[in-house]
Amino acid sequence: MADLRKSYIISHGFDESGRLHLQQWLWNMQLGWDLHPAISLKSDGETKIADHGCGNGAWLLSLDAKFKNSNMSNVSLVGFDLSPVHFPAPENLPNNVKLGVLDAFAENVPDEHIGQYDVVHVRVFTGVVKNNDPGPLVRNAFKMLKPGGYLQWDEFDGGSWKGVAPGDVHQDSSVSISATTEMLKNALDSSRKAMNLEYSWIENLGKIFQEHGLEVLEHKRMDAKKELRKAMTDSLLMTLHHVSRIAVRNGCLVGTDKSWEQLWTEAGKEIEQGVSLTMDMLITVGRKPL
Repeated sequence: MADLRKSYIISHGFDESGRLHLQQWLWNMQLGWDLHPAISLKSDGETKIADHGCGNGAWLLSLDAKFKNSNMSNVSLVGFDLSPVHFPAPENLPNNVKLGVLDAFAENVPDEHIGQYDVVHVRVFTGVVKNNDPGPLVRNAFKMLKPGGYLQWDEFDGGSWKGVAPGDVHQDSSVSISATTEMLKNALDSSRKAMNLEYSWIENLGKIFQEHGLEVLEHKRMDAKKELRKAMTDSLLMTLHHVSRIAVRNGCLVGTDKSWEQLWTEAGKEIEQGVSLTMDMLITVGRKPL
């Protein structure tokens, strides 16, 4: 089985960078903030914040804009990713935003990052965590935090994909979701088979934080707001397209190419009638002891 971190289920093309911008917008509209309200930062002295899996830096840039409109003037923002493929040109970044290559799952954290950060942020590793175990990443984030620092993890529950009819109650809708539901089931089964993915760790993330020495301040599961279902659908369709390509390449597609194409066509007709794709969103925040 290939290393999940080297067989990332999303593409590395410009379309993926666009999806990351959409994803940042979606989370911001859902939550109304980039940093959880329980995270308390001092306004004096330097504040350092790290973002694992930073992609194109969308979260960091959004956060930077908010800091510039506050009394927090001395803030350093550092983004890490396994590949720099989506990084903006350094010349186009604010002076206080730096991006670099770092493996969030590495056995050893470089000395220059140990105990340096007030906040470590992680977002959407549902297709990256292997062996159903995010422990190595949580351990590394703990090492990177200053005493009293915070780990904030925003996650989609990859096992909760579902199709929903317009509105709230499917029984009152004349719009079918059967093809969409079957397409999502096949995609989920294909991704599990192709990438050996499991998702039960997501629900247990608060407990995993505690096991690694963090005090859990929040562990919350949310439905995406109805007004965000279109954005969620667009984002998940992009993801599904790439999942199917990986599954075909690895010979792990559930069903045949023909049946998969037919499902996409039938699901597309349902989506045109207002059916949405959605999955649960979770926030987990922990604090390192002083």
